Amino acid sequence: KRKIIIKGNKFDATNLAKIFNESKGENIFNKIDSEIEIEFKNIKVPMSEDLQNFKLIGEVQKGQFVKITSKGEFGGNNFLDISMKREKNSNKKYLEIYSDLTRPLLTEYSFFNGLSGGKLLFNSIIDGPSSNSKLKIENFKVINAPGVIKLLSLADLGGLVDLAEGEGLSFDLLSIDMEKNQNLLKLNEILALGPSMSVLMEGYQEAS
Repeated sequence: KRKIIIKGNKFDATNLAKIFNESKGENIFNKIDSEIEIEFKNIKVPMSEDLQNFKLIGEVQKGQFVKITSKGEFGGNNFLDISMKREKNSNKKYLEIYSDLTRPLLTEYSFFNGLSGGKLLFNSIIDGPSSNSKLKIENFKVINAPGVIKLLSLADLGGLVDLAEGEGLSFDLLSIDMEKNQNLLKLNEILALGPSMSVLMEGYQEAS
């Protein structure tokens, strides 16, 4: 009736982010209005990680999630939590994602190539095609840093030592504040703080 229940032992999600990024056209689920429960014992995610005992309770309206409460385990006391709620009398939605592992969630984004370790917190306010989001990653390293970052690090002896030893550049915090609509991604602030170097940037990316 009004509830969809999906249960399974194994689910391969290694290409899920790529499929979502490439998907275009009509939403084939746009006639679905239902409560939904999802439970998988083991999910294969990018970077050869496994997400275990994943459970999600939510609500779908016109083929889109408007409410989510979910939790999964990466093992070693590492967890993934996802929650979403919709504002009453509005289409505005509030999404929050917390993960004790960063790489499985960021593998499709080349900006984060070389990032290792860290804990991730993502918050987003979604209002139709527009969103206002903030991403925080704490206590991580960039091991295969892009050339520009490597050059900048040479201005500091600590950064030079990190690179010479092959241990990568350590950072205490990466914070990205961004706004997105159909045609533009505006990066209000990208702030990275570490013992060897700090970076502050802003910019934008137009839709191709």
